[in-house]
Amino acid sequence: MSVNPEEIIRTLQEENKELRRTVREREEFIRRTFGRYLTDEVLEEILSEKGEIRIGGERRVVSMLFADMRRSTALSEEMDAADFIRMLNHFFGELIEIINAWQGNILDFVGDEIVAVFGAPRQSTYTARDAAGCAVAMQRRMTFVNKWNRTQGYPEISMGIGLHTGEAILGNIGSETRTKYDMIGRNVNLASRVQGYTTGGQILATEELVEAAGDQVLINESGCIWVQPKGIQGKIKLYDIIGFGKQHIPEAAEND
Repeated sequence: MSVNPEEIIRTLQEENKELRRTVREREEFIRRTFGRYLTDEVLEEILSEKGEIRIGGERRVVSMLFADMRRSTALSEEMDAADFIRMLNHFFGELIEIINAWQGNILDFVGDEIVAVFGAPRQSTYTARDAAGCAVAMQRRMTFVNKWNRTQGYPEISMGIGLHTGEAILGNIGSETRTKYDMIGRNVNLASRVQGYTTGGQILATEELVEAAGDQVLINESGCIWVQPKGIQGKIKLYDIIGFGKQHIPEAAEND
């Protein structure tokens, strides 16, 4: 039986077309399923590995943001559970939009705390600037968050934000069956502790971040403090960020 070359070519073209369609469907499924949990950059990294997620990491200088809602434990006990979760989800939803706009990547929600990194997975020259601008935009957005809270009969809330720039280990951490893109290291712990010194409505940042962020960051010198975080040798100065460019944050609430 003779072989028709044109028929073979048509068959291969159809198979290639079907294969491309399958790949597109696979990527769309991943985006629909995990798009609510991972940023676009982390999704792209996963998809670029052709189905294989690498376990491991790299050292890189990044900027870290820790934002914590104040009085959440008390509010969770005072409010109806469904109302509290609805209020918390609205709070997160508003801030996620801002972090994404400033090219930040949300790594985790720890209770009422948001952990984000700037400069990973994709490198950036302006991580400190973006982290500072993002933090100011987040505090400014709280005015609208609380306006919505009042319309729903919910209490007004506030948050503190801590910023730091330094080297961290970043990558997919876990096993082949369950993995998470995350960052670890001494500087991550320091960034978390910086947030712990903030009051409601305040942004505190380390000298490393402020120096790298540039002159668009506005500092309240009278609000700067010297602290000695646990595990850190010697005292460090934390800068009180009150604005970015022409944008100022509202007056800090007296809310711890």
